[in-house]
Amino acid sequence: MAEQLGMPPPPPKKEGIMGLKHKAPPAPDFSEVKGDLNSMERRLRVLEEGVTNIRKSLQVAEHSMLTKNKNLLTEIRTLTSETVDIKKEISEIKEKILLVVKDLESSARINDVKVLEKYINLWNPVKFVTQEQVERIVDEKLKK
Repeated sequence: MAEQLGMPPPPPKKEGIMGLKHKAPPAPDFSEVKGDLNSMERRLRVLEEGVTNIRKSLQVAEHSMLTKNKNLLTEIRTLTSETVDIKKEISEIKEKILLVVKDLESSARINDVKVLEKYINLWNPVKFVTQEQVERIVDEKLKK
């Protein structure tokens, strides 16, 4: 049939070394390669899911960290303000204590009060009489 169409005849089959016919190499078995590719594809998808999960976790951690940082800054500002207020109050209390100490230093001491008590007991001012009372007593004595 090839001769009728004007096509050249097929090349004669060559014989190999020492008159042996040369066999065509066997077709490669791609089933193992295909299985390996499928396995690698599965592993790649698992790794991609892992990376995606790690990214989501990282985003959640970053958001949580930013929120906590904002809250901590607010607390630090509040504490700083309270500390300033407390320092002012302590300063005012110190001033008042110094005034009290000065007042106490100028007041009478226990020894001074005891000396006054002895004099008062010695004089016994309860028995003192007024000038009117003395005149009345004198008048009464003179009339008698």
